[in-house]
Amino acid sequence: MPRAVVHAILLAVIALLVGADVRSRMKDEGVEYPGRPIKLVVPFNPGGGSDTFARIIKAGIDENKLLPQPLVIINRPGGSSTIGSRYVRDAKPDGYTLLMLHDALITAKYAGNVTYGPEAFEPVAGTGKIDLVVAVHEDSPYQTLDDLLNDAAQKPGEIVYGVNMGAPAHFLALRLEAARPGVKFRYTQAGDGTDRLQKLVGGHIQAATFSATEYLSFREKGLRGLAIFDKERRASLPDLPTAVEQGVDVVEVNMQYWWLPKWTPQDRVDYLADVLRRAMETDTVRKKLDELQMEPRFLAGAEHRANLVEREQAAASVGAQPKPDLPDFPLLVGGALVILLGTIAVGGKSDERIPTARFSPLAIKRVGGLLGLSVLTVLAMTFGSPFAWTASGFVFLAGLLLSTTRPNWLVLAETALLIAFGIQFLLTNVVVTDLP
Repeated sequence: MPRAVVHAILLAVIALLVGADVRSRMKDEGVEYPGRPIKLVVPFNPGGGSDTFARIIKAGIDENKLLPQPLVIINRPGGSSTIGSRYVRDAKPDGYTLLMLHDALITAKYAGNVTYGPEAFEPVAGTGKIDLVVAVHEDSPYQTLDDLLNDAAQKPGEIVYGVNMGAPAHFLALRLEAARPGVKFRYTQAGDGTDRLQKLVGGHIQAATFSATEYLSFREKGLRGLAIFDKERRASLPDLPTAVEQGVDVVEVNMQYWWLPKWTPQDRVDYLADVLRRAMETDTVRKKLDELQMEPRFLAGAEHRANLVEREQAAASVGAQPKPDLPDFPLLVGGALVILLGTIAVGGKSDERIPTARFSPLAIKRVGGLLGLSVLTVLAMTFGSPFAWTASGFVFLAGLLLSTTRPNWLVLAETALLIAFGIQFLLTNVVVTDLP
């Protein structure tokens, strides 16, 4: 095939990919919201409690056609929910990236996991009602919440309490410490309800927090509930007293909150709040929540904002938690990089008996140039430079840097554009994920 024809085909493909990128960036102009799929970020693994709840709401929306565009769930677990929340915080405030996260968005701030909280988002709505239960193993000597707290006061730091550090389960235990003088637990990481159940049954912890739904599922496996932290007893757990009944003034009720990036237009916030309200009223959602023993509560507007203020005050009441004493990883990585570059730089003067340690000055320049180019590319994307154009520049410059002969500039430019815009097309249209 003639070279000119090959170039023409490559340029045509690149034009199509670039055109798709331009259209995707302009598609909101003059189009009624929502004009494309909305991404719902769930910062936990598939199959967990939050993911299940999100899929129930999605089913209610889809089956009743409450949105003219698909709602696409994207799981971004890690960092006790902070990876997903940071992703949405930094997303474009156009109403197309939505976060569903309970009180962990508030407690992570006071646990020192992140420096931001609700103030970094636009609150959309609160949905559902998640009661919390403190439980022990059925063989435990503790029969009441008072028994547990009294023993924790007499033996401070000896009772091992399983929590997800920085999450609502952790802060409930901290509030119990604050409610009774002298009470002090020793905390250990226990990520989800299943993990806490296994650790209780195995004798690795002596107490833990569960959602009421988890407790109802797990109690036949050897759990004894000590207290529920709502204002009143649940109809499904009539024999489980509240903490207030037992003289412990702690009420801790969780919800699933929905958030948009800060500065999202208010009309889009209100639109999604109305969609969620109608979803909560559908038979699909109400039936599923009833099966999970969850109350179909809904909050929006001023009532929702007042509830968030109350929740943040509750988290702040235990005070900011000290960060764990961890090594300075950025400093260690930076030091290792300096040592590596230093080794490369002096490699040419190394002992002749170690030929693998020798590097030419050109190789050193190329390694240093690639490292610098990589840093500049990451910084550019961090500050909002579009992925495809930035990646094209990286591939083009890296190609120039690594070329051992005089490069063909046209071929190199075509290759860079094809790789970058091709990757972007696959990730945004096939995998349905966000890029800078």
